[in-house]
Amino acid sequence: MKKIKKIKLDKYDMLLEKVGYGIENSDTAEIDTDVDKDSLIDLMNELGIETSDDSDYNLILWNDEINDMLYVAIALYEICDLDNTAAMRIMLEAHTKGKSIAKSGSFDEMNNMKQALNKRGIEATVEN
Repeated sequence: MKKIKKIKLDKYDMLLEKVGYGIENSDTAEIDTDVDKDSLIDLMNELGIETSDDSDYNLILWNDEINDMLYVAIALYEICDLDNTAAMRIMLEAHTKGKSIAKSGSFDEMNNMKQALNKRGIEATVEN
């Protein structure tokens, strides 16, 4: 069963209607709200609008001149659920290159880890 919803047209839509484009008839329009996610993604791609998968977010660890290197590695191990080797590698990469991707995943998951690292005084951000 398709859901039909009446929406109020804005001034832009009504102006387009007056010049022969857009939705005709009164100042309201009916829209079909039963649209699947794949159709929306296809439409956005056709319009040139970038979409991102929810797992496209990176937790970035920044170089830290204040905290002890071992302290940072232990925090990565505990908060990001990394093994010892990965935690040390990420910490050393951030130390030598200025930053390192600690982990990738959903925004909520990465943001929670960022906040936990920040609470320990470790600079981390989430980027897409």
